Amino acid sequence: MLKISGFKSFTGHLFANKEDCMAWEKRAKAMQSEVMENLKKDLIASDPDNFPEELLKAINDCKEEDNSDYLQAFAKIAYWFNNSGLNYDMNFVCYEGKESRVSEDWLKNKQLSSF
Repeated sequence: MLKISGFKSFTGHLFANKEDCMAWEKRAKAMQSEVMENLKKDLIASDPDNFPEELLKAINDCKEEDNSDYLQAFAKIAYWFNNSGLNYDMNFVCYEGKESRVSEDWLKNKQLSSF
């Protein structure tokens, strides 16, 4: 019987030896920390008043060991929104396509015109 052994990182990747696994985990953790720091900086730069306070608090209070969980959750949320057909470009929620155009036209007709 064939015996397979290896080292599995927290990211789910398999390595032939422990050193490579640890080196990968160190690199992955550094990249995750960099992404989280950039996210925090971008949120501050993009007017944090537009974000719910609870979300900002959760992101700012995130510990380094939790970065992986937060980033996986953000990736799932981003994937869902990118594939849901929702259109937020016009600051209203609707599905792209004909329904989006109908909603945009309705909104334009109901908004106050400039003097």
